[in-house]
Amino acid sequence: MIFKSKTFLSSLFLSAVVAASTAHAISIDWKGTYRFEWTQVDRPSLATPYGGKAYGLNYLSLSPRLIATDGVTVVSRFDVLANQDATYANAQFGQLWGQGWPNPGSADQSNVYAQNQMSTSLRVSQLYLNVNQEYGALVLGRAPIEFGMGITHNAGTGAFDHWTDTMDMVGYKFIVDNFFFMPILGRVYDQNVAQGNTVQDVILHLQYESKETGSLIGVMQQTRKASLGANDAPQAASGTKTGEFNVQTVSFILGREWENFGFKFEAGFNSGNVGVQVAGEEVKSNGYGIATEIYMPRKESKYGLNVRLGMATGDDPGTTAYEGYQFDRNYDVAMLLFNHRLGQKDFLRTGLIKDVTGHSVSTSLDDEAISNALYISPRLSYAWSDRLDLNNTLTYAQLMTNPVSGNTGFKKDLGLEWDIELAYKPTERIQWLNQVGILFPGAAFKNGTGADGNLTNATTYGFASKAAISF
Repeated sequence: MIFKSKTFLSSLFLSAVVAASTAHAISIDWKGTYRFEWTQVDRPSLATPYGGKAYGLNYLSLSPRLIATDGVTVVSRFDVLANQDATYANAQFGQLWGQGWPNPGSADQSNVYAQNQMSTSLRVSQLYLNVNQEYGALVLGRAPIEFGMGITHNAGTGAFDHWTDTMDMVGYKFIVDNFFFMPILGRVYDQNVAQGNTVQDVILHLQYESKETGSLIGVMQQTRKASLGANDAPQAASGTKTGEFNVQTVSFILGREWENFGFKFEAGFNSGNVGVQVAGEEVKSNGYGIATEIYMPRKESKYGLNVRLGMATGDDPGTTAYEGYQFDRNYDVAMLLFNHRLGQKDFLRTGLIKDVTGHSVSTSLDDEAISNALYISPRLSYAWSDRLDLNNTLTYAQLMTNPVSGNTGFKKDLGLEWDIELAYKPTERIQWLNQVGILFPGAAFKNGTGADGNLTNATTYGFASKAAISF
C-alpha cells in the first residue's frame, strides 16, 4: 500500500499508537535498518556502446511492534524513502540518490533551479497480528513468508536484501518440541467483495529443526489457484487464456552441521496448468531448482570456506510448456552474474518476473535472478582482524537451455566471475562492505551464429560500497 497524497495518515497512526501506549500501557518495540549503497557497473551490455550505470540508494525501514499483552503482538513495517519507480515500488531498494522532479514543467518544479529534494510517501509493507501460545502461534494479516535458504520464498530480512515476500494470510503454527506444522490460507488478489475473481494460496509447511544436533529437515507445499477472470499469467500475451491458473510448488530443505563441517540442500519443483493455450496446446508448468551450500565454520582458524552450487531450469522457447524456475532475487551467489542484467539478450529467461520493456541492462537496478543456469561458487574468507574480513569468490556458470529459438552454434558457457569483498564490522549492528567484481563472459553471450548471433562478449567489472545500521 502506498500513500501518495495522504502521508498525514502515517503521522496520525503513529500519534494514535503513542496515545494508546500512554493510556493503556501498551509497550512498543522499535526495530529497523538504515542503509546506503553505491553501485557502478562498467559495461552491462558487454558490448559497445557500453551502457554503463552508476547509482546510489538511500533506505530506511522501521518495524514497530505493539505488545498489547503477553503473547499478543501487532507487527508492522514502514519503508521510508521507498523507490519511486513503479517497477520497483514494492521492493526494498530505497530511493535513488538525487531523486528529483520526475516531470518538471514549472519554475517551482525545476531540477536545475531546485533548492530542496522532492518529498515522497511512506510505504506500509507489513501489518499483521501475532498471537503466541504455549504450543502454537497465530499469524493474521499481511505477513512475510520464508522457507529454507530462501531460494523460493525469502522474507528479505538481511541488511542488504532488496526484495521481500509477503502475503495476506491467516495461518497457525502447531509446535511440538522441535517439530512444527503450519497450514496457511493466503489471498494474493481479490477483484472486489463479490465472490470469484481471486488468486489464493493454500500452503502446508512442516519442519524439524534441532539446534543441539544441527539438524534441519522441512517441506512446504504451496498450491496457487486463480479464477479465469483473475488469471493474468504473462504467457497469455502470446496465447489464449482458457481457464484457471493452478500451479503447485513443492519445496524441500535438508541440513546438517557438525563441529567443522556443515551443509544445506534445498530443492523446489513446479507443476500444474497455467490456464493458457498456445497454438492449441495447454501451457504446463514443470520447472525445478536445486541449491546446495557446503561450509566449514571458521572456529579458531582465520580461514573459512563456503561453496555454493546449484541449478535452475530455463524456459525452452521451442516448446509450449513453461519449464522455467527462478530463484528468489535475494539469493545471490555473485556480484554481477545473476544479480545485474548482462548481455544483449534475456539469456537467463527471467522476463516473466522483470520489466523487459521499460528497463534495459543500462537502466535497471539489480533485478536479475538465477534461472536457466548451472553454477558453482566457492568463497574463501580470511579474518584480517577482529573487525575486518577479506572474502574472495569465484563463480563459474553455464546455461541449461538455448535461450533463443532458431539460432545455431549455441554455447552454454556463461563465464567466470571473480569478486573481492572487504567487510568492516566495527560493532555487531554496523557493517560496511566494499566489493569489486570482474566478469570474463563466456561464449553463451555471443548468442551462437544465427541471424542475430555473433554478439560481443567483452569483459566487464563492477564496484559497490554499502553500509548498514541495524537497530
